[in-house]
Amino acid sequence: MTKIYDPCQLGVSEDAIAQRAYELWCERGCPDGGDGRQDWDAAVAELTAAAQQATSRRGPLLRLFSRLRQRAAM
Repeated sequence: MTKIYDPCQLGVSEDAIAQRAYELWCERGCPDGGDGRQDWDAAVAELTAAAQQATSRRGPLLRLFSRLRQRAAM
């Protein structure tokens, strides 16, 4: 079973998804027909993966800042 991510939770806006989906459609030669779901899903997957990667790289730094804030509050 694949895990489904909500792009909005990762800070990916619908505008960003729409822009990337349009770019993907253009890269495919602007084919006629279809409802654009293929490009939309590919854009969601691509942008979600990029957002997850960016979040995972910031993880240790965010934990450090959280600990520092907790110590400062004491």
